[in-house]
Amino acid sequence: MEVIFVAGKTEINYYATNGVTITYMEDPYPVQNKLGEQKLVVIFQSLGDEKSDDPAKRFPYTLIDGLKFYNCRKIYVKDSEGLVGTYYLGLNGKLDIKEAVIEFLKNKIKEYKISPENLIMFGFSKGGYAALMFGFELGAGHIITAVPQFDLTSWIYKYKPHLTYILPNNPSDEDKKFYKNYLKNTILQSEHRPDVYLITSKNDNTHDDHIPQLLETLAMKNITPYVYYNNNDFVTRHNNVVINSMNEILTILGMLLCDEKVRSFWSNR
Repeated sequence: MEVIFVAGKTEINYYATNGVTITYMEDPYPVQNKLGEQKLVVIFQSLGDEKSDDPAKRFPYTLIDGLKFYNCRKIYVKDSEGLVGTYYLGLNGKLDIKEAVIEFLKNKIKEYKISPENLIMFGFSKGGYAALMFGFELGAGHIITAVPQFDLTSWIYKYKPHLTYILPNNPSDEDKKFYKNYLKNTILQSEHRPDVYLITSKNDNTHDDHIPQLLETLAMKNITPYVYYNNNDFVTRHNNVVINSMNEILTILGMLLCDEKVRSFWSNR
């Protein structure tokens, strides 16, 4: 394990057995009590700015200061290979980064003695894809995902061609199909059925390419997600759904972290 200090916060390198290095931050703010120690939120990065020369903007930690008052353990997982990350999958058709993240998180879950119902996967856009993928892989009790991609091949070729480095070199039609259906197959092949909280908008220009297919796949698993559609006029495209839905997103997270008596109080009103 290697510790690195960045902007007053501590980055840690985890060296997986497959040779991949996973960089992450532990929660820089203290857990307050034993109840908080029993709960873990894993936060995955959104897609960074490929035009920036600033590594902090190309690989941005999501809400690194915005969750400081939530009483729980938090792990912020970095996705720092390639120009702006690999969707936590790997470069050039490999899935070695995904395998390393799974190994890392399994070790942290064991170290912290976290039970599945107290494990929350959390992310927006690219981070929302990862929250779904790792939530179903690891059996998280809850997944909070905002405007996630679902069909990765469609997303790359339509909006983010610089991400073709995730795919094999000169990808075949079979390769493209593999990445198109990767999250779908991960969900369908999982033995787990987590609670899914989805924040989206029909005003999101990417909605029709991803959200109906995600909902259809969840239905195939007999999962009824909690869906919040922010269709207000001021929500105009993908990039501003999250910022205009932050009150709702943080309310969902807060409710999941609340004492069971508080959650029961609100659900029974």
